[in-house]
Amino acid sequence: MKIENISAVAANNLQNIQQKQNQSDFGEILGEFIADVNSDLKAASKAQEQILKGDVENMVELMTTIEKSDISLRLLTEVRNKALEAYQEIMRIQV
Repeated sequence: MKIENISAVAANNLQNIQQKQNQSDFGEILGEFIADVNSDLKAASKAQEQILKGDVENMVELMTTIEKSDISLRLLTEVRNKALEAYQEIMRIQV
């Protein structure tokens, strides 16, 4: 097993991060995040239907799915609120 120099590993990681940042912009990242939240909400809806039908094999997994969708929706709401606050702050700047 070869042990690499720490600066070489750090430089490689930095290069990978920069390549990822160059490949996607904020709009793409936000769009992917919204799509993920949407899929979480759909999965939670299916989990709720299973609970209502009584078709439950693993209740913990279903409840985890529902809580995950709730948390991701709250996070999306907070991101939206912060973006709106930033926009309003920019609009208040005197030119």
